[in-house]
Amino acid sequence: MVEAQAKSSDWRISVAVAAVPALASILAAVVAALSARKAKKSEIDAQRLRDLEARISEKKYEVYKPMINLFRDILDQRSMPEEDLRSRISEFSAWVSIFGSDEAVRAFHNFMQAAYTGNPPAVVLMKLYSDFVLSARRDMGYPDTAVDARCLLGMRISDLYTSGQMVDVNASLAELCRATGWTPPWEPVPAT
Repeated sequence: MVEAQAKSSDWRISVAVAAVPALASILAAVVAALSARKAKKSEIDAQRLRDLEARISEKKYEVYKPMINLFRDILDQRSMPEEDLRSRISEFSAWVSIFGSDEAVRAFHNFMQAAYTGNPPAVVLMKLYSDFVLSARRDMGYPDTAVDARCLLGMRISDLYTSGQMVDVNASLAELCRATGWTPPWEPVPAT
């Protein structure tokens, strides 16, 4: 009888030892299935995010293109009716405030406020223009751009490096304002 009990106990031990790897395999399969499901969901979410970014980028292009073209026309000294100019600026202002980055909205605001005063020095206006174009560039897909104001202005100004009158447009706006004696309208007027 003792021998029968020992055989019965051996059998149970053998079954228990054999069950451990089987249970481990089942557990591993369940964990793998859950991980695969989570990875697939992450992949779907990432694709959805890429699609959304592409749609937003396309919309930003639609928003910025008319204003960049308007600036090009102004810099090329193409004449246009004042009403057309105001209409295009007004439409852009409405859309950039929705789709533009904070940097782009701030840069456009600064440019327009300087233009409204009617008397900013040319170098300040060029700086504000290049700040706006750079912020639009970052906003539309080149957030780490290494292009600077000189690169942008050098495409438009033939004597940028040879005139000798050009102040460093890569200087900060505050430095340019100090150098030219111009106070931006969005800053408080210094006490005299």
